[in-house]
Amino acid sequence: KKSSGVKRSLLLLVVCTICRNTTALVVNGVNIPHARETSLSRALGPTHKWPETWPYTSADLTPMDPMNDQLFYTLPKFVHHAAKESRDALTKYYECVLPTAPATSVLDLCSSWTSHYPGSWKPAGVRVVALGLNPLELALNPSKTEWTLQNLNKDPVLPFEDSTFDVITNSLSVDYLTKPKDIFKEMYRVVKPGGLASMAFTNRCFPTKIVPIWESPFSDLNHARIIGNYFHFSAPWEEINVVDVSAPGRSGQQDPMIIVQARKAL
Repeated sequence: KKSSGVKRSLLLLVVCTICRNTTALVVNGVNIPHARETSLSRALGPTHKWPETWPYTSADLTPMDPMNDQLFYTLPKFVHHAAKESRDALTKYYECVLPTAPATSVLDLCSSWTSHYPGSWKPAGVRVVALGLNPLELALNPSKTEWTLQNLNKDPVLPFEDSTFDVITNSLSVDYLTKPKDIFKEMYRVVKPGGLASMAFTNRCFPTKIVPIWESPFSDLNHARIIGNYFHFSAPWEEINVVDVSAPGRSGQQDPMIIVQARKAL
């Protein structure tokens, strides 16, 4: 009897473990099946204490190489900025958050030759604006329906009407923004009430172009908190959360894939 009781306890433990590992996380009202509940995903949770004032100086946001970004991107850079498993995780995340209703609108900031959106995603009448620095990269982006050139570090004012977009994304370039508070304020202006803004990052970068705070320290937790501050101090964003979709079993051998997202109040 004692042996059968131990077996039942072990079976219950296995079942609970399986359920815990396969339950989809619901973040900002969206089911994200492959998101992981980690200490990082709780980094901006209810117990997080925000700074009392904007914590960054001009020096904190001036990269080692202050050269005009448009010159830096004169030649297209047809490279990937994350490993395949991390890119696949980001694409699966976008499968969860991109709108599926017809005639919706999406803005991809700091865009390039790929937005990492699912190839099968393209609702009827959807508008996808890719905004970036290199015309050749943007022209080859398969997800866009239109594209526009703009250097956000020179001109952070977005050329769109208020409440235009259902979702705004930024795939792996938030660490290069030198006027983040202005840009996040503009994002709030052009996203629709209830709309979502998603900022994805990993651990790869052009080291001379990232802002110095990204390296102090160079950690996922610090990066998530930086983006959280961008949201928090720019506009009355709600539900500022961290989504960790890094590949299972990551232990320094794989790139992370982390998203900080928030919603505009209804």
